[in-house]
Amino acid sequence: MIAIRSAALIALAGLAACLDAPDVDTSTGAPLVGVDGSVDSADRSCNVVLRELARPRNGTGGYETAGSSWVWNGAVDISAAAAAEGLVPSMLYQYGSDPTWYEAIGTTSAVTAPAGFARFDIRLDAHLPGPGMSGTSLSTAKVQMVPFLRLAGGGRLFDHNRNSDDLASYVIDASGDFQVRASTAVCPAVTTTPTARLIFAPDFSETQNGGISPGRALRVEYDARRLTACRNSQNGHDLWDIGAHVRWLPSGATELASVHSGAATFAVPLDARGVEIWFENTASQGCQAWDSNMGANYRYDVLAPPSWLGDARVLITRDTSDPCNGAPALGGFNFETWARQRAAMTNLCFRAWQPGVTDHDDPNLWQKLDARIVWRARGSSEPWREVTAPLDRRVGNDARWAVSLRSIDPFRSYHCPEIPTTITATGYAHAEIEWYAIVNGAELRPAAGAAYPGTFEDYANDAYRAANCH
Repeated sequence: MIAIRSAALIALAGLAACLDAPDVDTSTGAPLVGVDGSVDSADRSCNVVLRELARPRNGTGGYETAGSSWVWNGAVDISAAAAAEGLVPSMLYQYGSDPTWYEAIGTTSAVTAPAGFARFDIRLDAHLPGPGMSGTSLSTAKVQMVPFLRLAGGGRLFDHNRNSDDLASYVIDASGDFQVRASTAVCPAVTTTPTARLIFAPDFSETQNGGISPGRALRVEYDARRLTACRNSQNGHDLWDIGAHVRWLPSGATELASVHSGAATFAVPLDARGVEIWFENTASQGCQAWDSNMGANYRYDVLAPPSWLGDARVLITRDTSDPCNGAPALGGFNFETWARQRAAMTNLCFRAWQPGVTDHDDPNLWQKLDARIVWRARGSSEPWREVTAPLDRRVGNDARWAVSLRSIDPFRSYHCPEIPTTITATGYAHAEIEWYAIVNGAELRPAAGAAYPGTFEDYANDAYRAANCH
């Protein structure tokens, strides 16, 4: 996760005036990098984000209650950088005519967060709507809420990753079933490979870097100088925003995210084959302006999955004649001490066919096929890790990739294993993984939902691991 960056001061309308910090210990933890911890500020960099919030069912057709209030359970993620500082998220919330903003403090969740985040559970169970209210009262009931991090210097960092306006907070009411639904477009998992980027520059040029691949992430970078018609402020706080509208094709599904701070990231649906983007500048008092390619919208192709994906093999040999030829059909592999010391070829290999793409020589073929190996400890529920698959060559009408097992070897030199290991009865360090391949969103697996197995072994008495890995 990138270091936490500075953000604009938060006003939250009348909220800031009526919130007094509870008496809590804020003496621990170093200041977050790039954040003035002595003031309240708005986070638009995914350091604290509400994932979802809803009323849990009670098993008898209603919702769980506490006294006269319904209960709400939510999930709040904080960035790895914030977690490293020992920070814990809280939720401020207010309901109806009661002017008081109450605070609920998060607790560590048993649910695994997306890569790059730590997850906390939030429970709201007092001073809220409940089942004893009339239908009329429920129809007008509104609850405001905003997650935040309490910083060591006394300031607070508020979640504005969905609601970019400094004066906005989350609002739940009957029209939305009193819940905040999950959105995969907001603060997606942090991956080890770069996402596709669309850059909308101030000179009104548009540049694409990297292929837009199903199942991956698309980062839209927008310079606000392209769209300046609506600019309002109050007491030094912006009352305007620029939203990026995204329409995925052919489904027509649309999403909206703020690019006020310069960028937004969207998860690319698996069924997407194209995307249309346009931008809307709004401000208080009803101002509205558009950047939409003269009404035609900006359109980009999404990389198409291959028509065929297969021939998964592993080659471990001293023969250097070919990176993949001669490998048996894959049923698993064992990468052990002989392979680590003596093998010249140690490759996971697979192939794909896509008419008009892989069936002719093309020096830019590697840009049209987003190929990766994803892997994790066998049988675990931890997030998948990934490595980019290098394009080896074209073989007939197919593209072929070869990924060195050394690149994911948990026992490689001067490295602490990132997955659990055991010591075998014969005295070797042992680790098991599961893996599969992805090309443009299509998955190569031995069966639906399954993964290929693999085993790594090394001598147990490694001096570096003994001294540095715990």
